[in-house]
Amino acid sequence: MIFILLGIVLLTLKLGGLQPFANWEWLAVALPFLMGVGWMEIVEPLFGLDVRREQARRRQFEAKVQGRGNKKPQRFRRGSMAPRTLGAVKDPGRRR
Repeated sequence: MIFILLGIVLLTLKLGGLQPFANWEWLAVALPFLMGVGWMEIVEPLFGLDVRREQARRRQFEAKVQGRGNKKPQRFRRGSMAPRTLGAVKDPGRRR
């Protein structure tokens, strides 16, 4: 993604006529775009980064479908102010 953003900045500077970028060859301006395509098509599949990204998207989607959003499940410590469930067994040795 950083390569694509760098390419957009360089392209804008070249087309805007800002010196010294206006004198650069078009290959120098297109190189970040080519590197971005190479990264997305070669490096990500090689290291499995695309699979991890897809798994993260799937987990986020399933969490939204279940109505949790991006929230983590709330965990309570023993003895905290945890909500009581129906049928919970009370500790006979505990005083109030």
